[in-house]
Amino acid sequence: MARAGEYPVSGQEKSLAGSTAVMASGTLVSRILGFARAAALTAAIGVLSHQANAFDTANRLPDFFYAIIAGGVLNAILVPQIVRAYQGRGGDAFVSRLLTLGVVALAAVTAILTLSAGLLITFYTKGWPAGQKALAVSFALWCLPQLFFYGLYTLFGQLLNARGSFGPYMWAPVVNNIVAIAGLVAFIVLYGRENAAGKVHAVGTWTFPQIALLAGCTTLGVVLQALVLLIPIRRLKIKLRPDFRWRGAGLGSAARVAVWTLAALIMEQIATWLAYKMASGATQAAGGAMVPANATLTYALTIYVIPHSLITVSLTTALFTTMSQAAGRGDIAAVRRTLSYGIRTTSAFTLFASAFLITLGAPLCRLLFFAVDRAAVEAISRALIPLSLGLVPLGITLLIKRVFFAFEDGRTVFAFQVPMSLLFMAGCLVSVYWLEPQWWVVGIGLAQTLSYIAGVVLRLDSLRFRIGGVDGRRVAWLLARCTVAALVAGEVGHVIVQALPPALDSLASSALTLAAAGLAMVLVYGLCLRTMAVRELSDFLGPALTRLTRRGKAKDSRSTMN
Repeated sequence: MARAGEYPVSGQEKSLAGSTAVMASGTLVSRILGFARAAALTAAIGVLSHQANAFDTANRLPDFFYAIIAGGVLNAILVPQIVRAYQGRGGDAFVSRLLTLGVVALAAVTAILTLSAGLLITFYTKGWPAGQKALAVSFALWCLPQLFFYGLYTLFGQLLNARGSFGPYMWAPVVNNIVAIAGLVAFIVLYGRENAAGKVHAVGTWTFPQIALLAGCTTLGVVLQALVLLIPIRRLKIKLRPDFRWRGAGLGSAARVAVWTLAALIMEQIATWLAYKMASGATQAAGGAMVPANATLTYALTIYVIPHSLITVSLTTALFTTMSQAAGRGDIAAVRRTLSYGIRTTSAFTLFASAFLITLGAPLCRLLFFAVDRAAVEAISRALIPLSLGLVPLGITLLIKRVFFAFEDGRTVFAFQVPMSLLFMAGCLVSVYWLEPQWWVVGIGLAQTLSYIAGVVLRLDSLRFRIGGVDGRRVAWLLARCTVAALVAGEVGHVIVQALPPALDSLASSALTLAAAGLAMVLVYGLCLRTMAVRELSDFLGPALTRLTRRGKAKDSRSTMN
């Protein structure tokens, strides 16, 4: 039975935990495959090499614009709009108009950006020689069309989320990773692996078939990631058709939210652009030495987002629909309870994740990026430390942002994004001008974390006017106890690491360190939470694990019968 005054009530909590479990399992499988993909990519073209930085920049271009056009604007407006549509505003007809508008806009923007590949590479890099820029442009011409299909994936996925079907959106990237891994394996078989000096696939040696195979398979994975969502849409019997009757279709509120959201995301991406542009210049600033640059930052971020994706994004996706429904009927108290539940649950998880990544980041990187040398592993693990400190404020920021989107309020989101982005950019510039080039990536990671902390402070203050606060004392007490537990677990893990053979000496040493210290940290953290009566994580994980266990037993039963 739920405790008095606690949200969600038992049935809702089990439903949310179950939905989150399905999404988290899909995300986990996708992330595991994502690391296999990253390992294959580092084996193919390295980490600190010029060609690795060239491909990283080209392949990140669609991500930059996706974050603005699709990942941000569409995520912000689709769920509230679709929920309201099916509450009595025309259902499938309204959604058809909304999706038709999105597809047309995506196609136009993607075409313009692809034709501007050369200008974009110049804009996103600093001090690169002509050969490296030319290779990056060639990669970009293959990678930029991903933007359209990322957008299509978001349109289809958010439609499914709004209808309560959460699993397909999180499982679809599995298809993407499988295709990309197959392409990378084929590349290595046909053209060989990169060596530590970065000379096997040096900038001036690339041919058209090599570029087409590496970048083309990457884009093909994104295409299939989007199209596979047509299967669950068909199963839900959602009737979609092209509909260009946009005038008078009730899209005005969506447009207003989109404008402010777009402005906020442009600010955010300007800061991200500056960070990657500064990082891309580290090699040249170091006199051509292979120091950590933009590719290193990308690989560190790949690890950093694992706990954020598994729990925070999965839970927030489910909670966003709940908050949109509550906001639509004017139930402010339900929105506030939902937000408090989300912050407490995700923070209990991400605080431990921060301690884990800081303590065991080096052996984890050694195992995940086994194909690269020790210098690259150490570079990635160093960049991971300041990023890991930002996991908790990142999660809280995402949840609070969803509250404003649930109320179709994009203006407030823009208002607090401006100082966050300015702080991040200032931190990047300070890092570049005050630190040696080999430390630029670390400074940029710290600047990002500080901007997230500032964002939490600003957004919590704004919530007082929107929903009357966020159950502050309860959240603060939870954070205090979990922080103590995370520090104790981290110290135990550190002691075990020091007692074992050096983790980076071999893959076996890294695996031993992760297994011994990681298990000890999990047990100590759980014991500390139990001792301090922190029940949020266990209350959440209980129903989720029960649902996954039941699914596993049902699958085994069917296999036995067959």
